Amino acid sequence: MTLDTAAYLHRVGLKTCSPDLTGLKSLQAAQISAIPFENVLPFLGKVPVLDPDSLWQKLVMQRCGGYCFELNALLGDALAALGFSARQVLARVRMGAAEGGARTHLAFVVALNDGEWLVDAGFGGQAPAHPVRISTGEQKIRDQVYRVRFEESSGEDVLERKTDHGWFPLYGFDRVDVRQADIEAANYLCATSPNQSFAASMKFYRLTENGFISFLDGRARFVGKDGKREWQIREADELTGFMRQDLGLGYGDDVIEAIAERLKQLHQATTPG
Repeated sequence: MTLDTAAYLHRVGLKTCSPDLTGLKSLQAAQISAIPFENVLPFLGKVPVLDPDSLWQKLVMQRCGGYCFELNALLGDALAALGFSARQVLARVRMGAAEGGARTHLAFVVALNDGEWLVDAGFGGQAPAHPVRISTGEQKIRDQVYRVRFEESSGEDVLERKTDHGWFPLYGFDRVDVRQADIEAANYLCATSPNQSFAASMKFYRLTENGFISFLDGRARFVGKDGKREWQIREADELTGFMRQDLGLGYGDDVIEAIAERLKQLHQATTPG
């Protein structure tokens, strides 16, 4: 399908997007803010469908979210339609480890006149709100500092976030050609493998103007300019309000009730006695 650029820009809250660094920054932040990261389908035992028509219906028309293979597939279509030169990369997630595992994360390298930029609207909580220049120089993005460091031993560029304890590696990627079959295989692995977290743990993340909203297995968190708040969500009606009002998701009552029931089962399984 051909991307309806006007409808996409309306979905992410933009009027226009120029094919330059300013447009690229606004595009990534706008999509992360408007279309939350979430793994509802894998959590409910389903494998997300990645064809363009299905993703358009889910993410744009039904106003649901998704995880990297869904969110960044839509972003990739938008990048192409808006005139950006983008290349898919399949990354190995590290999350603090010295090396990554299988290639289970989709992102993009976008070439602009001033160099290459890592573009990603589908990693969730610790990912940058704006693109990161592929350079070892420190880059402040909102209240975090990032860099992309080339690692000789693995041949990967590694996205890292600066912490009080040093540089924390998020994921590494190289420039191997990526085919749709590779993405489909990684999507199936992430949605079904017990070694991945998506089938066993419910996550939400949405960027806000001054912070973010997140959720992990019943614990909701809001961080903004006026401080932060954490609270527990146990019942279906509480989850409905959170998903629809705080996250802007369009899932029906049946899906939300199924999530609440699965969360209750997880809570009971981990509660002593």
